[in-house]
Amino acid sequence: MKNKKSCLLILLLIVSMVLSACGTSNSKPKDNESDKNTVTQDSEAMTPLGKYPEMVTINVAKTIAANPNLVDGQTPEDNILLDWIRNELNVDVKVAWQAEGSEYNNKLSLNIAAGALPDMFIIPAENYLTFRQMVDNDLLADLTDIYDKCAGEYMKSTYESYNGKNLEPLTIDGKLRAISSASLGYGHNILWLRKDWMDKLGLEEPKTIEDLKHVLKEFIDKDPGNNGAGNTVGLALSAVKPVGGYANQYGAEPIFHSLGAYPAQWMQDENGKIYYGSTAPEVKEGLKVLREMYSDGLIDKQFLTRLGTGETEALLTSGLSGAYFGPWWSVPGDIIKTDPNAEFIPVNAPLDANGKFNHLNPSPTGDLLAINKNFKNPEALFKIVNLSFDMYRGFNVEGNKAIQPLIDKGISRVALFPTGNFNIDYYDVVPKLGKLTKGLIETGELHEDETTSDYDRAQAQYAKDYVDGVNKDKNHFKAYERRYLSSNILDTPENNPVDAAYCYTTESSARLKPTLDKLEDQMFLQIIIGEKPLDYFDEFVEQWYKLGGDVLTKEVEDILK
Repeated sequence: MKNKKSCLLILLLIVSMVLSACGTSNSKPKDNESDKNTVTQDSEAMTPLGKYPEMVTINVAKTIAANPNLVDGQTPEDNILLDWIRNELNVDVKVAWQAEGSEYNNKLSLNIAAGALPDMFIIPAENYLTFRQMVDNDLLADLTDIYDKCAGEYMKSTYESYNGKNLEPLTIDGKLRAISSASLGYGHNILWLRKDWMDKLGLEEPKTIEDLKHVLKEFIDKDPGNNGAGNTVGLALSAVKPVGGYANQYGAEPIFHSLGAYPAQWMQDENGKIYYGSTAPEVKEGLKVLREMYSDGLIDKQFLTRLGTGETEALLTSGLSGAYFGPWWSVPGDIIKTDPNAEFIPVNAPLDANGKFNHLNPSPTGDLLAINKNFKNPEALFKIVNLSFDMYRGFNVEGNKAIQPLIDKGISRVALFPTGNFNIDYYDVVPKLGKLTKGLIETGELHEDETTSDYDRAQAQYAKDYVDGVNKDKNHFKAYERRYLSSNILDTPENNPVDAAYCYTTESSARLKPTLDKLEDQMFLQIIIGEKPLDYFDEFVEQWYKLGGDVLTKEVEDILK
């Protein structure tokens, strides 16, 4: 896997169980399971939406959201989308099990260990090494030829927008062993500020770190939100991960990036040397900035105590803070319930010394969707995904009419789809939809192309309706903020996307990274709040290498040779 430009951020979870299972995972399917599917792969069946001559049953494992917002009697196991799949494809989807987060990972590991994999299942992106071990032990179906025949037009065109990067990590020895959920570009953190506060105080958009400090001080000292003296807080910051990687909401990454530092990433310097970004001298410069900001009260003084779900966001929705770093989608829609006149503005800041807004590119691969090698009809994976997204995106007009009312009422795609949160979309869909929305709002025209879907049209119209005052509810507010404001600053001349050198796990990652990551997270927090002196960073670097960082660095170097 020599790929210097790939950026797949991998965390290893439960490898030991996988390893212990490798000798037994190739067991034959049990009675009454996938071996009952004996449908002949005729010419019609081996097409993107061809209907099987006989019913094919497929057992799936899927991720599910904690609050799927199920209404109207629809469930993940029995809903109108599954009815359409059954009627249109002759595929009967059975949900073998579903879970969220770590529970899903645990169940999948137990399935592997017991040699009882379902027919189709998600492999979370952080478990890429589990995927590789499953390939090494021949547990996954070869999808290479099937992809050519059965991947739909929409699927193929979206994958092409990644220039092959998102399927490359899944192609082992020339064989495609899974397909990837979209890892959309342009999801990096940008600066969000209360525009109504800035307008009230006559402030300009900041460009530099010093400009940002000035805006924060004005917010705190002059209280444009009328919170009362001493109640307005500074920059909202994550207590769990104040410094991390791509799309780390409420993280301080843009400050480090403006100084040429890329924490938590494997990087390559101008001489070709591999190094771990959190150990670079530029990180110490970023820590000095954050330490001073915290000491001066420009960062939420209580951020370390905000560990509960939603506590940091509550600073924004309650109007106590008017600044944070987050992706294009991260504006809290609930703020208009508190203040209907509230508005956030996205800013590419702070810029580096050359006037560029540095940011990381995402990993090329999201969650993986794979098929058990023993399943007789692996092409069913593509049919299910093709039909689901044709309906969701509006390419299948009647299908879209069938499911759209449910989505409008709050049923999440995660609950409705048999593939859970698995998504396929264009790498540059965010700025593309931003330009589409901008055109509709400013000229009244939708400048569509062959990739434009009903979903895109609806989002653009939502934003326009908000601007025109037709509808000022939460969903229309979010469409305006996301699709009109933030999406149109992501692909501008000042943007400077940066690739990590390597983002996969290595042989020793499972053994060493937990200790190293804990040491790293504690270092960031301790220096920012002043618990440790700034020079403790140098001690951290020395400890990091002694505790296994040297081993990981050597392994990455060897892989990239």
